[in-house]
Amino acid sequence: MAKLNREHIAVCVLTCSTYAEAAKAAGISNATLYRLRQTPEFQEVLRKVKNQMYSEAFQKSQGYALGTVEALKRIMDTTTATDSARVSAARTLLEMSINAAEQELILDRISELEKRLADEESE
Repeated sequence: MAKLNREHIAVCVLTCSTYAEAAKAAGISNATLYRLRQTPEFQEVLRKVKNQMYSEAFQKSQGYALGTVEALKRIMDTTTATDSARVSAARTLLEMSINAAEQELILDRISELEKRLADEESE
C-alpha cells in the first residue's frame, strides 16, 4: 500500500469513532485495517499523523489565544454579566497568567542549565 494511502487511513483511524467506520471511510475492509494496524510501519505512520494533527491544532489554538483573552477580559469587565461569569473569567485569566509565568521561569531555567552544560563541555 502506498504511503499516501497509509496516511489517509491513519487520518480515518484518528478521526472516526470506530475501526469499522475508519475502514469504511478509507475504502478498505475491516480485515485489511486490522492487518495494517498490526504492522510497525503503519504504527509509525499513525504516530506521525497524530503528532501532525496535534501540532496543527496547537498552532490554531495559539492563533485564537489573543481573542480568547480579550473575550475573557470583556466578560470580566461587563457589569451586566452574572457574577459567576465574571468570577469565572477572572479566575481563568489569573490561571492563564500564572501558568505563563511558570512556563517562562521553567524555560529560563532550562536555558541557563543548557548554557552551563555547554560551558562545562567546552572546558
